[in-house]
Order: sequence, then structure tokens, then C-alpha cells
Amino acid sequence: MKTNIRIKMSPRAKKISKLLLNKYLFATVVFVFWIAFFDKNAFVTQWKLSRTIDKLQEEKSFLIEETEATRVLQKDIMTNKEKYAREKFFMKQPGEQVFIIK
Repeated sequence: MKTNIRIKMSPRAKKISKLLLNKYLFATVVFVFWIAFFDKNAFVTQWKLSRTIDKLQEEKSFLIEETEATRVLQKDIMTNKEKYAREKFFMKQPGEQVFIIK
């Protein structure tokens, strides 16, 4: 003895249920979901890598500026060794007095 239960559905609901039960659509949705979130080239991974690249480029430009500033300071130190020694290390020649004013 079989019991048949029939549910009345509107034509629109039938179209939606047929569309959702379509195996090709299901496979496509699963594939897109997999590529978007779980693959090694996923959108989230690519976004994180892009942020990392941006941070590294900012750090690179900062370090280039620091290198240039250091080169200028090095050139100044090499040309004015006595001035640098007197200002930074408070060195003096014999017989001189040094007054530190802050």
C-alpha cells in the first residue's frame, strides 16, 4: 500500500525547484565556490597577497629614502669629521673647554 502525498506548488515554485535541482547548475555552483574560497588561487588568498605586496612596496620606498638620508649623512661625516666628533661625542682638543648648552 503506497501513500501518495501531493503538495500543491505554484508554477513559479516549480520552476525554482527544477532550477535548484539541476545537476549542471549544482556542479557549476560548487565549482565556483571551490575556486573562490578553497583553491590556492582563491580570491581571499589573492587579496591577502595583494595587501602584502602593497605593504612591501611601501616598506621598500621607506628604506630607499632612509638609505639616501644615510648616504648624505655619511658624506657629511666624511668631509667634516672634526665637526661631527665635537657635536656628537663632545670631543675636544687639549687645552680647550667645552660648554654644553641645552
